[in-house]
Amino acid sequence: MLPLLKWKKKQFLTIAGIALVIGCATYYLVNYNQGENTPLIPHETEVTKQDSKIKINANTDLVQKIIYLKCNDEEVVRSKPADNLIGLNYHQVQKVYQGWTMDKFDNQEVAMTLKVDSFCREHANNMFIGVKDGYVTVFYGKPGSKALVKEITKIPVNKMHPQDIEELKRGMVVQSREELLRTLEGMDSR
Repeated sequence: MLPLLKWKKKQFLTIAGIALVIGCATYYLVNYNQGENTPLIPHETEVTKQDSKIKINANTDLVQKIIYLKCNDEEVVRSKPADNLIGLNYHQVQKVYQGWTMDKFDNQEVAMTLKVDSFCREHANNMFIGVKDGYVTVFYGKPGSKALVKEITKIPVNKMHPQDIEELKRGMVVQSREELLRTLEGMDSR
C-alpha cells in the first residue's frame, strides 16, 4: 500500500509543478516584452483606454447626447471642439464635463451623455389645451403625437359646442400660464 501512496504523491507533485510552470509562463508572456516591461498582449483598445496620450485635436468630433428624463426626449449635438478643449486628455475632459458619462474617447470622436431631470425645450416652453378621455386636458409640448399630459381637468367635453370640441381636438396653443388659466376658466363657466 505504501508504494501506491508514494506514486500518487509523486504524480500530484508533477501535475502541480507543470501547472505552476504554465502559470508563470503565461504571466510572463502577458505582462513583459523582452525585458522592456511592456505587455505583449494589449489589455485595452484605444477607444476605451483612459490613456493620457490620447488627446482631443481640432479634427475630433464632439458628440453630446442629452436625455431629458421627464419626457424621454433625446437631443444630440455634434460639433468640433472649442479651442480650450484641444490637447486635453480623458481625465481633463472629465473635469470640464462633470456629471457627463464618457461613452467613447479617442482621437476621432469623444461621445458623452448627460441625463437631465427636466423636460426638453419643446415640452418645457410649449403648452396647449386638448382632449383626453372626454375631458379638457392641458399638455406639454406642441399638438401632435409627442405631447405629454400635464393635467386632466374636470371640464367635460360633451357639454361644449361642436366647433369648440373640434378646436380642442386640433390643440389650442397657449402662450403663457395666464392665458392658460383664463381659457380654462372660460371653458369651465360655459
